[in-house]
Amino acid sequence: MSTYVSRWSDSQLIGTRVRSVWQWQLIFTFSVVAIGVVVAILDEQLLTHPAFLAGVIVIVSASITSLVTPWARHPKAAVLILPALDIVGVGIMSFGSEVLGFLWVFPIAWIATYYSTRELTLALILTGAMNLADEFPTAYTLSVILELLIVLIALAFLGITISVGARRTRAFRNLTRRQADRLDRTLHRVQAAERRVNAVFDAISVALARVSSGGEIVAANAAYRELYALDPRDLRFSLGGAVEYTDYRGTALTPPQTSVARAARGEPADGERLWLFDRSGTWRAMSLTVSPAQTNSLDEPTYLIELEDLTAASEAQREQPNVTRVVSHELRNPLTAILGHADLLLESDGLTPTQRDHLAVIESASERMLTLIQGILTQSRSDEPAPAVFDLGSLAAASVQAFLPAAAAAEITLDSDIDESLCIDGDEFRVRQVIDNLLSNAIKYTDRGAVHVQGRHLGQEIEVTVADDGIGMTPEDVDQIYTPYFRAQNVKDGDITGTGLGMGITRDIVESHGGNISVDSTLGKGTTVTVRFPAAPSPEGDL
Repeated sequence: MSTYVSRWSDSQLIGTRVRSVWQWQLIFTFSVVAIGVVVAILDEQLLTHPAFLAGVIVIVSASITSLVTPWARHPKAAVLILPALDIVGVGIMSFGSEVLGFLWVFPIAWIATYYSTRELTLALILTGAMNLADEFPTAYTLSVILELLIVLIALAFLGITISVGARRTRAFRNLTRRQADRLDRTLHRVQAAERRVNAVFDAISVALARVSSGGEIVAANAAYRELYALDPRDLRFSLGGAVEYTDYRGTALTPPQTSVARAARGEPADGERLWLFDRSGTWRAMSLTVSPAQTNSLDEPTYLIELEDLTAASEAQREQPNVTRVVSHELRNPLTAILGHADLLLESDGLTPTQRDHLAVIESASERMLTLIQGILTQSRSDEPAPAVFDLGSLAAASVQAFLPAAAAAEITLDSDIDESLCIDGDEFRVRQVIDNLLSNAIKYTDRGAVHVQGRHLGQEIEVTVADDGIGMTPEDVDQIYTPYFRAQNVKDGDITGTGLGMGITRDIVESHGGNISVDSTLGKGTTVTVRFPAAPSPEGDL
């Protein structure tokens, strides 16, 4: 890695050198050309002076050389030939007019910026020689020598000033580069440490999430993301995740009752039982713990959610009545046979009093055991959930609230218009599955559009409609929508995930409640799904 960075830095420096050569030489050449234009306007005789023209030719030739020479292949010292040619060119031009000698400032500044005092001294010597050559072969008078000294001292002062400033600039640039490299290495180490910490975090089997006081999930490990089907790139967006319930096949929690909302409010929890129904259709019994965590970068409090999976123990507990029922049923059959044969023996005439007493004991004990078994069977059947009257309007509103974060993350407007007291008779959990599935599909197949949910009385029926302006379907696709594993072609082309089982399950649940479902869809315009259930009297009306 360090070798690669070193090579990259070297190539970057070479590229910078080439650009600086072009910039200095072309700026100087353009300045000479501009002076030539001014001279052509003000003094036509100077424009035709052989020395002036010869100097311009030398400078232009140096510019052409700067453009065609591959400086990246030559050492830094080779570039000195260009400012040296410029000094010679200015000296030749000054043979025609001493005013042009001020152009020595350009090559002197160039050398002072990039080279040491030795190269600057050689440039000043060359400048002095060109100045003396202008007076050759006449005598060097005192005024000529003083003029030369003034020019050299002025150029030397300018060059030293520029050289000191350039050294400081280079030192600062090198310091900045070293600090940037140090910061870059530190950043790589921090990122590597973060990856290691995340790997350890994700390896924890307990689902963990840190929640801010604003209700935002700041971080979550792999177990939590898998449990709630969260997008790792954006924890606000759920890919049809789990729904939290108060109990097994109970009532879905409203948004303020969810674990994230409770953690955002700082409500503690220690091993509370929480039920989840995930996108695979599996019930999970979880132990919920909420505790304070570290503050975030804004010094705001955050809270840690811990969810431990207790599904195996819970299933064993829920399976116990089934086992009891099976065992009791198997015991009842032989007991019935024992009682039957005991009765037959008691009806026979050849029994002694002692034998008859023993058979009476067998019959009495068998009857008591049969009574106990029958009681166990009755108790196990009473544990099964029974249909009940519930408010479909409240259920649909709770489902809408649960899907609001997912809709917002997908930039979809989700609204509802639901009447009050839409009571039906049935399994509240299974009906919630219907509404959740319809909303999940509407959001999944809509791109930055709108989803509207409506609930109302319709005669002796309760009607719930979920309408979207998403991708829609063709009539042929609508006809096959309940076919297991069927997925529309435009859905496959859009690379949208799904199993093709949801609508079939939804129809089965609706029809098991005596209802019906219909789908109206137009390709490219959206889909409307309508479900109707037989209305039931409200629980208050029965009192």
